[in-house]
Amino acid sequence: MNILHIHQDYPDGRPYPITKAVSNLIHGCETIDTSINHTVLSINRTSNPFKTSVKQFEQGVSVIYWAIPLPFIYYWSMKLSANFMFNQLKDLNVNIIHGHKLTCEGVLAYFLAKKFNVPYVLSIRGGSDLNNIKRLSGLSGFFGKVFNNAKKIFWVSAWAKKPIQNKLQVNNTQIDESSLLPNICKINLNYDQQPPEKRINYVTAVSYHQHKRKGLAELIEAISILHKNDNSFVLDIYGSGDQVYKTELEHLIIKFNASEFIHLKGQVTQSELVIAMSLSKGFLLPAVNETFGMAYIEALSVGCPILYVSNTGIDGYFDGISIGEKISSQDVNELTNSIQKIHHNNVQLCNEVKKQQDENTLSSFTMSPISENYLSAIKRVNHV
Repeated sequence: MNILHIHQDYPDGRPYPITKAVSNLIHGCETIDTSINHTVLSINRTSNPFKTSVKQFEQGVSVIYWAIPLPFIYYWSMKLSANFMFNQLKDLNVNIIHGHKLTCEGVLAYFLAKKFNVPYVLSIRGGSDLNNIKRLSGLSGFFGKVFNNAKKIFWVSAWAKKPIQNKLQVNNTQIDESSLLPNICKINLNYDQQPPEKRINYVTAVSYHQHKRKGLAELIEAISILHKNDNSFVLDIYGSGDQVYKTELEHLIIKFNASEFIHLKGQVTQSELVIAMSLSKGFLLPAVNETFGMAYIEALSVGCPILYVSNTGIDGYFDGISIGEKISSQDVNELTNSIQKIHHNNVQLCNEVKKQQDENTLSSFTMSPISENYLSAIKRVNHV
């Protein structure tokens, strides 16, 4: 069996932003079952039809395709691009296609599946998919058709189920038979967790250019308010970015007279960040439009309670489990109250997070179970 994975931001050697979520999944699947082949159609969009290009790379084909993200032309430009891609791939033996996002890769999977006469499956990535559905509202009926014709739905964003149901006319059977597909997290399930009394400050981690979406200004203000009454509120900010964004953050810290207790720690290795989390009272990241958020899982794996926003990121994966504070927005007052709750209930929260380690709850975010569950679902679709 050969699975054709369609994914944007795949590491294909081109100078575009990349994410490793899908490449990690493919690696996990190849580790478990070498009889299944995985071919990647790596895509990046251009609005200039004269800049389209095709390049072979180790795992498949990289295509710069033409499409215009406007309601009146998006459908036709994507259909035209799918025909272009099929001409590059038509000699492939394809058994099933996986579009790793509904509103882009899924649209191409819909068209290509017809060309290859094979089934397709979809991943739903809440932030980008819901943003596209809102921006291309005239195509909601078509997106619903793409959703309903898929043979399997995988939710990377567990929280996206209700918004998708509300915005698209979807088949409830598809929802009922869908599965979660979290990003693979490289965590140590046996990490030696520090007791609550050894935990001191708070941490967060961001790429500086994303600080507005991650709610860093509001977080800095909230910590500043709390510090006025209790000087144990200290925040370390890990990450890096262009000087212009670093300067913006420095100005925010100065604005709130917070230089003594809010620190820009700069870029560190992943292991150094994990150590910082393991010594912290809480990992605070009030990010919005977050598809998954591996950093939350990494924090939990070392016993660190988290602060996160509802209907984004990992929301939906821990329903009924006390792992920190879930807030509804980046409102400073709500942030302040929630951080204070983490502070006052820290022993209880740390013990609850430790309990998840003892019960092996976080194993569901590691390579083997995710890859095994994925392959089992794919084989059922392909009747292998």
